Amino acid sequence: MNAGESDPVRALPAVEIGTRESALCTICNVAAALERLHEVRRHVRGEHKRRLDEVAVILRVIALEAQATYAISDREATAFLEEQRVKGG
Repeated sequence: MNAGESDPVRALPAVEIGTRESALCTICNVAAALERLHEVRRHVRGEHKRRLDEVAVILRVIALEAQATYAISDREATAFLEEQRVKGG
């Protein structure tokens, strides 16, 4: 992506806070963020790369906490993520 370009914004439906669905959305958001971090990480060195790794660890903890809080199985999380990708997310 070049400077000045931005990603298209996708309108998402409102999701009730503190629900299983919001936890699944959190997991999807973490997955998207990790994909972007992976792309950015390829273009940085040294201390910046280490900081991106730290952010990735924090994001993974957030996803695992959301998954554990609502007893979401890996299969269910993966299915929801794939469903969102098919919808264009």
